[in-house]
Amino acid sequence: MPAPIVEFTDAEQRTLAELQIAVFRNKIILDAQPPITADQLAAVQAKVDGKLSPDLLALWNTSFGGALDYDYDVVFGDHLYSASLRELFYPNSEHYDDLNGWIENEIEVLQEIAEARDEPIPRKTPFVPFGGFEYLERFYVSLLPNEYGSVLVYAQGIPWKGRLNEDSVTITADSLGALFDQLALYQDPFEADPDDYASGTDIVARIAEIEADHPELAAKLKRLLRASIIDWRRIVETTDFANPISPAETQALRLGLANAANHSDLQTIDQLHLHGAPFDVTVTGKQGVLGLAMMLQKHDVVDRLLTLNVDVGDAPVVDATNCSDELLQRLIGKGVRFDEHAIFTAASTGAIDGAIALAQSKQVVDPPALEKMIATAEERAVINERDAAKVESGKLGSYLTAEQYRQRAVKLREFAKRLRSE
Repeated sequence: MPAPIVEFTDAEQRTLAELQIAVFRNKIILDAQPPITADQLAAVQAKVDGKLSPDLLALWNTSFGGALDYDYDVVFGDHLYSASLRELFYPNSEHYDDLNGWIENEIEVLQEIAEARDEPIPRKTPFVPFGGFEYLERFYVSLLPNEYGSVLVYAQGIPWKGRLNEDSVTITADSLGALFDQLALYQDPFEADPDDYASGTDIVARIAEIEADHPELAAKLKRLLRASIIDWRRIVETTDFANPISPAETQALRLGLANAANHSDLQTIDQLHLHGAPFDVTVTGKQGVLGLAMMLQKHDVVDRLLTLNVDVGDAPVVDATNCSDELLQRLIGKGVRFDEHAIFTAASTGAIDGAIALAQSKQVVDPPALEKMIATAEERAVINERDAAKVESGKLGSYLTAEQYRQRAVKLREFAKRLRSE
């Protein structure tokens, strides 16, 4: 157990419990449920195959469920995944499912596997689900002898470019305690205008609610929360990236590059370059800073990276929405690789010359045949026209107007026509 960053008096701990706030391994839990009872523990133990790990028991003896609001990354193979560990499961919660439901779900999955393999049907699970997010993510403590106490995470794949496309499972921490110790805040939630969905903002809001009645307690919670903020700017300013770097410095580099792409922070790009930082590291998913900047349409960042002539890695760019013909040509000249999806996003938003140059280049990963590319462009044009009609009828909510969908259809057909005549 790590040393407490903040000490709470017995009276303060009672007040925290009344406010449904708990602290476990220096992390704040909101909507904190009371500690697990003997009957609840027996009910869980009856459904799991193995003795519950000490760390899991320690968590449940602190708070048998609640809500978290921290950042946490999971590595699935070569995919860097941003987890949404928001729920700590408990019985009879009002979320997508409760603890008992998720345990039963795991038992049913194991039973289906056993039936398919003609093996004895299990009645218990060695994987204890303790948290996650709706049906998209689940975190488990394993009770298997060869990985006892370790934390596994499951994430559901979604069919979007740049996202995790396949259901994935991996061991992400040696223990639940280690997992909690790795929870962090990648942005300062106390900033006046934090990013949408920035972690920690729910905790800040809850502290603000109790501050008038409990100022000293609120001050301690603020101090505790601030201890989880990663000061990546300070690390970037003081690190010589030309030398071998630590895991903390690697994380700061990723956060700095992600911030640069998200906020057109050219100053950080220049500073990292001055300090000899590599620009080919994965920032999110399989994308580096170049790919992320292209996805976010931060073309000033792309321009700066090309001007600096840095190595941006070989991850294919998946999106070229609203990219200019000139910038696409520069990227092609730089030798940047592309996913075929980038061709159609470029063409549909006006960069038809660039899209044709890209289609004719040798830098598209697994490029489709010419006729297939033409057919896909025409199919996408039809889809855009259908979406325009849906927007007009109110059947589709979108950030694009019906006219913008129709403009994209026109440009895709022009692209297909020109590609056919090349």
